[in-house]
Amino acid sequence: MPHEMNYTLSSYLSLHGSETEKNYIRGLFDQFENAKTMGSYHLALFAYHLLFMCFLYETLYKIKLWLPNEHNMAFVSFSAKQRKKFREAKNSTDYVDDRNKEKSLFEFLNIYCDCEKLVEKCKSLVDYRNNNLGHANYALVDEMEFERKVEEYNQTAENIHKITHNQLARVFDEYIGKIAADEIITKDDLELNLIDPNNLSDADLGCLAAECELRGSGKVFSEIGRILKEGFSVEVKLM
Repeated sequence: MPHEMNYTLSSYLSLHGSETEKNYIRGLFDQFENAKTMGSYHLALFAYHLLFMCFLYETLYKIKLWLPNEHNMAFVSFSAKQRKKFREAKNSTDYVDDRNKEKSLFEFLNIYCDCEKLVEKCKSLVDYRNNNLGHANYALVDEMEFERKVEEYNQTAENIHKITHNQLARVFDEYIGKIAADEIITKDDLELNLIDPNNLSDADLGCLAAECELRGSGKVFSEIGRILKEGFSVEVKLM
């Protein structure tokens, strides 16, 4: 699946999370924007880190949806209570646990593919948060450092999203394969049968729209591409 454009972190978060998720994420973005406006860049970065972790939980939940056998085996060493909780997860908030260690959770990205360098990069962001933002150390973040770190989070989120592309393409092909020749595709159908059950984000829809552009000779792909553009305001920039 092609990489189509660069996004900010908000575009990688699910369009249809639970009410708990949406309220929490909305609050974090409010905190981020308010702190940034006030020049409290260390507090803004702290909120952005929490948003990044929300994105990680959503990415773990997609492993459960798309690679259930690998997902279940990955948690075999966890306690019986945790295994049950994660294996029966209904949304990304079910992965929150007071025994979770943020750095170890990134290891599960290797289920998508071998991505040790990416995992190490993610762990370094946790170290930065712990060393610079998580304690009263009298160290403030200036605007230049703030902008650099926000871009680092965005770039890391983009790289995490890239490793999900193969599974997203497979899910899309399965959805396409179930469409009858005379079936009329609607925006509601895309939401009910593709977007909602797969916890898709704006960035995911961008990938699907790019895929439709590349396969545009077929009626189904051209129609889905049109709905994504007109119904979801997805812009496509093929590279």
